[in-house]
Order: sequence, then structure tokens, then C-alpha cells
Amino acid sequence: MNKIITWNLRQGGGKRVNLILDCLKDHSDATTIVLTEFRNNKIAVVIEEYLRVLGFVHQYKPLTEPKLNSVLIVSKDVFSTKYFPELGEHSQRVVKIYNNNYSLYGCYFPDKDTKKYLFEFLIGELNDHENEKIIIAGDINTGKHYIDEKGATFYHSGYFDKFENLNLTDAWRLIHGDKREFTWYSHAGNGFRLDHFFVHKDLKEKIQRCEYIHKYRQQKISDHSMMIIEFENLDNYQNIKTN
Repeated sequence: MNKIITWNLRQGGGKRVNLILDCLKDHSDATTIVLTEFRNNKIAVVIEEYLRVLGFVHQYKPLTEPKLNSVLIVSKDVFSTKYFPELGEHSQRVVKIYNNNYSLYGCYFPDKDTKKYLFEFLIGELNDHENEKIIIAGDINTGKHYIDEKGATFYHSGYFDKFENLNLTDAWRLIHGDKREFTWYSHAGNGFRLDHFFVHKDLKEKIQRCEYIHKYRQQKISDHSMMIIEFENLDNYQNIKTN
């Protein structure tokens, strides 16, 4: 079983760090964890060391200023990494790890119109690496109009269709069909599904479970729900196809 988690920590965790660590311990059977709104500060050191104790000894993050939100990926499996300086001021928002089983892009998207730049970048990556079994995971800060929100306020929702045209599947929607669940709520009480796993077509048949854990958000440990995906055993599953 390969279990991957993604979770937005909300501004790096702050004083909630011990509660966050308890939540992560509850899912120490995971293979890989993607943490978004991760901040490279004193709290980061605590989180990273605790995850090492839990067995997530392989870790990767951008080197950023302490107050800048970014992405941390940790795993029990060895992986190679890719950083994208060409993203400029957004270079901390997308990191890539890859191993024999898959290529994983951990993402923390900005809001409003700015996110178009990251969508275009990922479209380019999908085209350039079409032979890789790609997973896009994290806080994409977008969904489909009238499906992942009550109205039509999302910026650049159409890129989800472009992902699907490039052999990616919305893993949660694949399992749950037309069901509606929200992972973040505005101060006005409006719900949105912002956190996602998009999975390459060659991996979707191996999905066993994909769901949200809402209780941590409801307990105000974070303002986002945790997301989990599980695959049947992917060990030695060839990631990159060769002609």
C-alpha cells in the first residue's frame, strides 16, 4: 500500500504545532506527505525532526524566507528532486520529487489571477514529461464552478479540464462521483474544495481510497481539511515509460 497525504498547515503551523504533530502521527503509516503553507522557520525544524522520528527521513523543501509560504515533501522512500527557479517569485510554490513509482508535484497555488502562471507551468510539465506517471497534489486554490463551490467565483477553473485532457484524473471525483465536500470555508461560511490529487491515467486503476479528513479543520487545527490517497502496492512500478 502506498499512502500519500497532503495538508495545508495554515501559516506554517505556529502555536498549533503540537496538535499538528499529533495529527501527523495518526497517519504515520503514510509513505509520503506533502505539507503546504509550510514556512522555513523555527517551527519547521520541529516538524521536520518529528517526521524523521516517524520514519520520513527523506525530505525536501525550497530554501525560503521564514515568513514565506511554501511546500515540504517528506517520504519513507528514496526520491530525487527538482526545483524550478524559472518560476521566479513563485519558485517556492511547486516542488517535484520522483522515484521508481511516480513523479509527484507538490503545490501551493496563489489566489485570484496569479495562479494562471502556475497552471501554465504545470501544463508545460505535463507536455514535456508525458511518459512519466505524474501526480499533482496540494492546495490548488481552485475547483470547478458550481461543483467544487456553490457559485462561479474560481479563477481559471478551466485548467482542470486541461489537466484531464492531458491524461490526469481528479482522484477524489473518480471515487466519489457527484458528491460535494468542501475543504476550506470563507469567513462568510461559503465552502470550497481547494485541495486535490490529480493522478496520471496509468495510476488511476490502482487507487484504492481517496478522501478528506475534515475533523482537523473542524477542530481548528488548520483551516484546511487533510487529504489522503491510497494506491495498491506500487513498489517497483515503472514510472517512466521507455520507447
